[in-house]
Amino acid sequence: MNLVMGICDGLCVLNYGKIIAKGTPDDIKSNPTVIEAYLGKKGAKDK
Repeated sequence: MNLVMGICDGLCVLNYGKIIAKGTPDDIKSNPTVIEAYLGKKGAKDK
């Protein structure tokens, strides 16, 4: 991911084939929808 974030001017993020975000690497890193989709909800516990 560091390589992609370092060489791209803009990104489009997909979640199950649906576009959930578009923007600069900085926009994507701080996008709550992207964070939730790829890292899970804050405070959620694994079962």
